Amino acid sequence: GFVTDAAGHIYTNAHVVLGASSVKVTFKDGASYNAKVLGTDKATDVAVIQVEGAPASALHPLPLGSLSSVHVGDPVVAIGNPLNEQSTITAGIVSAKQRTIQSLEPGQQIYNAIQTDAAINHGNSGGPLIDRFGRVIGITSQILTGNESDPTAGNIGIGFAIPIDKVSQIARQLITSGHA
Repeated sequence: GFVTDAAGHIYTNAHVVLGASSVKVTFKDGASYNAKVLGTDKATDVAVIQVEGAPASALHPLPLGSLSSVHVGDPVVAIGNPLNEQSTITAGIVSAKQRTIQSLEPGQQIYNAIQTDAAINHGNSGGPLIDRFGRVIGITSQILTGNESDPTAGNIGIGFAIPIDKVSQIARQLITSGHA
């Protein structure tokens, strides 16, 4: 996930925190803090957690962009911890917009996903997809592997991010009421 404001709200994927009995957030400097899950939305695979006890100096909110500013061919980077490799950044382009991906809710789908060829693997989930201006345009969520029956299969150059516009809308609801 990534910090979105000075209050310590962190946007991530619901599948990252579902079923967690406790959550810890570790920052790049190695400092760890407990966090509370404020809410999850399985339909959009969005969750908001809030870090507890972190000093303001530890919180570095990322600026948010908008899907309306995203074009096919735009350069992007994905940041995460793929396969437990901490603080990894990969680069690619926006390969397509308006993709439909599977929701965590059976029979439901997530619309308008951003497709990218930036290397996204297990452990990138919930991390930011960032445009060339340093703005978060989506949350990395899923990959196609060519072998969907093997959950350990890796990236083949087709990854998806949930657009930040949708994430922000759902996150506001989760922060306010705990559900979307």
